Order: sequence, then structure tokens, then C-alpha cells
Amino acid sequence: MSGITPTATRPTPRPGGGGSAIALNSGTRRGDAVFSGAVRGAAILLLILMGAIAAFLVYRAQDALSANTANVLTYTGTWAPDDSPPKFGIGALAWGTLVTSLIAIILAAPVAVGVALFITQYAPRKLAQVLGYIVDLLAAVPSIIYGLWGILFLVPHMQGASQVISDVLGWLPPFESGVFGRSVFTAGVILAIMILPIIAAISREIFLQTPRDQVEAAYALGATRWEMIRLAVLPYGRSGVGSAIVLGFGRALGETIAVAMVLSTSSIFVTKLLQPGGNTIAANIALQFGSAFTTGQGALIASGLVLFVVTFLVNWLARRITKHGGEAKERRGLGGLFRIGRGGESMHMESSYDAPAPSEATGSAGGPVAAGLGSPLSGTVPASRGAFEAKDSAPEVVADEAAGRGRSHRAPRVAGLEGGVLAAPSGSRRLRSGLAGGLSVATFALAVIPLASILWLVVSRGSHALNLDFLTHSLRNISESDPGGGVYHAIIGTVEQALLAALMAVPIGLLVAVYLVEYGRGMLARAVTFFVDVMMGLPSIVAGLFILSLWIIGLHQMANGFAGALALMILMLPIVIRSSEEMLKLVPDSLREASYALGVPKWRTITKIVIPTALPGIVTGVMLGVARVMGETAPILLVVQYVSFINGNPFDGSQGQATLPTVIYSTFTSPEHASNDRTWSAALLLILIIMLLNIVARLIAWWRRPNNT
Repeated sequence: MSGITPTATRPTPRPGGGGSAIALNSGTRRGDAVFSGAVRGAAILLLILMGAIAAFLVYRAQDALSANTANVLTYTGTWAPDDSPPKFGIGALAWGTLVTSLIAIILAAPVAVGVALFITQYAPRKLAQVLGYIVDLLAAVPSIIYGLWGILFLVPHMQGASQVISDVLGWLPPFESGVFGRSVFTAGVILAIMILPIIAAISREIFLQTPRDQVEAAYALGATRWEMIRLAVLPYGRSGVGSAIVLGFGRALGETIAVAMVLSTSSIFVTKLLQPGGNTIAANIALQFGSAFTTGQGALIASGLVLFVVTFLVNWLARRITKHGGEAKERRGLGGLFRIGRGGESMHMESSYDAPAPSEATGSAGGPVAAGLGSPLSGTVPASRGAFEAKDSAPEVVADEAAGRGRSHRAPRVAGLEGGVLAAPSGSRRLRSGLAGGLSVATFALAVIPLASILWLVVSRGSHALNLDFLTHSLRNISESDPGGGVYHAIIGTVEQALLAALMAVPIGLLVAVYLVEYGRGMLARAVTFFVDVMMGLPSIVAGLFILSLWIIGLHQMANGFAGALALMILMLPIVIRSSEEMLKLVPDSLREASYALGVPKWRTITKIVIPTALPGIVTGVMLGVARVMGETAPILLVVQYVSFINGNPFDGSQGQATLPTVIYSTFTSPEHASNDRTWSAALLLILIIMLLNIVARLIAWWRRPNNT
């Protein structure tokens, strides 16, 4: 998602031409009307889809909620909605979801901001783009791979780390007795690794938008690199980074499979972060659905409704933060150099101008230099801002000015610019700047360690069984202990479901993007933009619950591959919309205006000029969307029956279909060596496919850059 901010502002609609009145015949007007109606219809369809998700979740949940005999908020007993009488509670699940997500944000946010600062402010320009791609690869790793890495690698190592944390912070009640690996703290660490690239990618794009004149002005005033970042970059991106953190928090709330694999679940309000126990809404849905009947399914849908509402509120909050930051008239940028310090006192700094006494010619103490650069430079600068060291106290300045003494006698103490205007940074300031740079390098190294560990583990364990037989055979009649077998049936299912999802999502997404760029205005466009942002953060388990409620329970359809494709389409749709929108906005208006000047109607201009021009970028977005849905596990578990044999027909109502993520999830708990080899090989194959798609998408984007075309 790098380069695509989920909280993007709705673009200004492009003006339509059409040439002279003679050219605007009835056929032209009819074509424009049909095309504009189609794109508006796609935008309205998106709103209907979001309304249907909420409506069907409410409708399917109400029977279970009315039948429940326990307090849905405070009950901490066994999850038993199918017993007589039914008993279940959502409060403890919501608490566990909140705790793990907060742990993730606390761990991930500072590291992600440090990574973004390193890539944008410290890394060499040619290297920065490569480093950005490396961090983005963390976002491309499927959650099932994170869960596999977590349960087999992180959990054993977290036992020792938990003991250390308990020894140091054991005097705090939440950190008592930490000798276990499968705890909410471990789940929070996994979530932190997963949301880190999201926060880093958005923050990186925000920092890159810092006005260049603020950066150069800070350097011109003698600021070190860290002082420039603190006074220009960070204040400028404050609201955007806050929005990124909120969006990362929303992603952590909805994560399913990785948490379900590493957490030792229990139905309690967890207060001991380092001990087994606790659960989350999404993980509980994945773990309980296989044994749920009618009331049990309704109870899981009710918990999914809570997750949907929370996600909606989180995305709304992210937009409010961004909007508030965009509307703010004052930026704590370069102006921070000249503000009054804390407590109202002011003081001159090493960068203050050593001007003569007030002169009749200039009427100021600044002389020609200060007059040329503006009066603030001859005034006061903030205390305790860290930009420059104090040179004179306020009483000294007042005494000099009252006595009419000039200040040129202080010029020999100032070095760096002609005339003795600015001082070179002191040793302590250079040290602070160096420490800040080293810390940013450390955050980047810390961020890529999990990626290196995952790749090393998957490649080392998965390469043994990855051969031609593995790619061309299924698991039919293969027991856990039997050698051989393969994932051919899962490859077919993964590709077919992803392609079906793309066939449904791409036309709708492209039409919605065209509406937003070329026609969008008013309340409809604002609503569509908002709900696209909501869909970007929609938990995948909620998409699966919606298809379960509507398609399988409501319309009595079978749990086949097409049902899985419908769920994946919901997840892929916002990626296609947002990427296509960004690419269409990059098409120069001059191309549209030239077409209109030739009498070409608007609909033909869009279909023959605008879309073809943006097509490479659109293809890149589609490929990234396909790569994302190929790694989805949670919705497939809900709506597609897992089978171990080959089924090439996703519409077959009597048979389910396997995918690579569901093969991994179905076999990772096996104690048999042969089954473990197949699990790791399937994981390696899934990573190779997804990374190949990401690399191809990046190459297409690089190839179509203006300096390469």
C-alpha cells in the first residue's frame, strides 16, 4: 500500500468538454449519459454493499443475542451458544482484542516512525527506494505465515524474553510471573510486526510531502539534521502519522489467523500479559466456527458485528485526525524556531544576529541583513526548543538595548557564515543529531529482522519437499505420516478464487475510481470516499461472515470456491479503487483538454485516452490486490469447505476447494515429520508466488515512470 494513503482526499472532478454544439449530437449525449450513469451506479453499488454488510450481520445476530441467557458483556464462562440454555459473552473477547492491539501499537508506532524517518531523511536517495520496498515486503507476507513463524519460532524464544520482562517489571501486576510464550504479549508482538509496515509506509509518504523550503530554511539557520526533522518534518506530518497509527490499530483489531495460532485462549478478562489466557473476537470466530451450529453461528456473527462497528469507528477517527490536521492553519514548522519558549520567557540564541544598535536608516536593530530576512530573525526565538543553544539571557539583552550598546562586539564568537551571522552547531547538538540518526538506523534494522527470520526459516525448512511431485500431486489418500503428496489441488483453488475475485472487483473498482476522479462531487462522492477507506481497514473475517450470512445461510448456497471468491472480492475491491484513483489522477489534464477540443465526447475521452494512459498503474494495483487476497485464510475457512483432492470447478455445489493458506492451517499442528515438511513447503510456495507478484508490479510501476518512458 505504499504510496496510497487510505485517507486520501476526494479529487476535484475533471471538467467535461465535448467540442462544439454540432458535435454534441443525440448519440454523443446518450453515450455520456449512459457512461456517467454506469459509473454512478457502481458508486451506489459500493454504498449498498457496505449497507448490506451491516444489515445482514445485525439480522443474523439478533436471534442468538435474544436466546443468550448470560450477560453478553460480562460473562466469562465457557463459550457455549449451542448448549441448552445458550451462554456466551463478547466482553472478554473485546477486552482481549483491545489489549493485544494496544500492545501492538505501543511497540510498532515508534519503530515505524523511526523507519520512515530513516528512509526519507537519512538513507541515500538511490538506496531509500530499495529500503522502502524491503519494508513493504513485510506487509506482503500473509498472516498465516506470520502465525506459522510465531508458533514455531517466536513462541519458544518468547519464554526467555517473558522471564526477563517479568524479572525487570515484575513489580507491576500486569508483568508478574512471565515464563510462558503463548500469551497476549506474544500476540501483541506478532501484531506489532504485522502493522509496522502499514504505519511506516503511510508515514514515509507523509514525510516526503514536507515543503522543501521549510527544510532548506531550517538548514540555512544552522539547524542540524535532527533539529530540522524535529522542527520541520515531524510537525508537518503530525496529523498524518497520527492517522497512520490509528489505521494500524484498526488492522490489529481485525487480525485473525496469526493471533489464533499463537494465543493460548481462555474466556477471561486477561490482566496478566505474560501468562496464558485471553482471546480476541476475530481469533474466537476462526477457532469456534468449525463446531458451531445455528445459534453458535449467530453468536459468532454477533461478535463479528461488534468488530465491524469498532473498525468503522476507528476509520472515522483516522479521517477526523487527517481532516483536522489539513484544516489547521498553523504548522509547527520553521515558525517553531521563533516562538516564545515555555513559561513565556524569550532568549537570544547562537543564531541571533549580531546587529548594531538601532539606526535611523533602518529603524531596527537588524540592519540590512535582518531587514532582508524578515524581522522575526532579529526578534526572539524559543527557549528549550533544542534548535540553538542559548547565548544571552533575557536580562543581558534588555540591559544592552537599554544602554544603547551595539552587539557587534560579540561577532568573533560566532562562526559559520560571512559577517559572523550564524554559529556552527555545538558539539552537544551534533552529538544529539548523531544519536538520533543512529537510532533511526537501529529502528530500520529492528524492523527487517522479522522479515529476515521468516524468510530464513521458511526457505530452510520448506526447500526439502518443494519439487515437481509436490507441485503436481494432491493430498488425496495421503495420511499425515505418509511421505509424498503435494499441493496441486491447493494451487488450483488459490489461483481460481483469486482470478474470480479479480474478475468481479476490477470492473466495479475501475468504474468507482472513474466516478471519483471524473464525475465525483457532493455528498455521494464524499460518502463513497469514506466507505472506500472503511473497506481498506475491513477485517477479512467480517467479509467472510457477510458472505456466510447472505450467500450460504440466507440464499442456501454451498460452501464452494465461488463463495470464497465473493469474500475475496470484498477485500480486493478497495485496493483496486484506491490504486486506480491515484493513477487516473496522474493523467495530465492537457490530454483531456486536447481530446475535448477535437470534439471527442467525455465518455470516449475517458475510455480511449484516460484509462489507457493510466493502464500500467492500474495493472500494478490489480496485481497487488491479487497478491493480497491469495494469502487470505480467515474468510476462506468460513465459507469454503476444505478438501484434500483436486476440484477444478469452483462452482461445484457438492464439493469444497483447498487453497495454499488453508492447507497450511490444516496441517501445521501435525506432529508428523512428513506433514511438517509439506506445511513448510506450502508456506515457501505461497511466499514465492506473492513476492513474485509484488516484484512484477513494482517493475511495471518503475518501467512506466516518466523518466523511463
